[in-house]
Amino acid sequence: MTAGKLAARYELGLEHDRDYDGPLARFCDMLVDRDVSLPALRDFLRTDLPPERPDVHRILFLETAARLLGQKWVEDDCSFIDVTIATARLQEIIRGMSGEFRDIQLRPATPHVLLVCPAGEQHTLMLHLLALLFDALGWTHRLVDGRAASGPPLERAIEEADIICIGWSSEHLRGAFTDLVETIRRAAPDRQAPIVAGGFAALDCVDFLVSLGIDCICDSIYSASRICECFYEFRKASQQAPGHGRTAAGTAGNDWLVP
Repeated sequence: MTAGKLAARYELGLEHDRDYDGPLARFCDMLVDRDVSLPALRDFLRTDLPPERPDVHRILFLETAARLLGQKWVEDDCSFIDVTIATARLQEIIRGMSGEFRDIQLRPATPHVLLVCPAGEQHTLMLHLLALLFDALGWTHRLVDGRAASGPPLERAIEEADIICIGWSSEHLRGAFTDLVETIRRAAPDRQAPIVAGGFAALDCVDFLVSLGIDCICDSIYSASRICECFYEFRKASQQAPGHGRTAAGTAGNDWLVP
């Protein structure tokens, strides 16, 4: 029961959980306050969030804080400089937290995810947060930003991936997004990895993405990670089914984000 309630909260977003109202407001203020140090921000994540939650809730908290700051900027409640400073600090926090999960024991046949964005994409914070979430879950991943989203290195990364996640924030990059999907299809024609897309542009262009054959469109790193788990479990079951003489069925498996 408790696990189910927590999972529902994470699916909605922490901004809809009253337990996080105070911490989110304080943390957003701290991010844009130049007198607050990075160690103080990291300490806040360890000591000031609601207790007895899974460790990954700190990552989801960072995502929610970034989303709230973006909304404040759109509503003219904070400046572009504030958002730029906050984004840079969030990137530093992400880099620092990634080291916490490097010693996680990988499962047998650990899934490998490619995280990529179209050439020219500049907004990659959420993709880095998703990478951090996969670190926490014990998955392996490779992140390719928009500057390197072409050529043989990208093609090799595509061939190695079990699942591909694309972050897309600007509709002006529609052509680059199409080129990226076509590259993915060409690089591994005999082993089509599921493609999950997310970002502001993705949510506004659902029909376009469906026409390209995108497998799923997600609105948060939590939903993206759970969908990736579903795809991986379904593929694993499908591969096992012929040997066991049964029809494969895909399920979400276990609730690995909750206790």
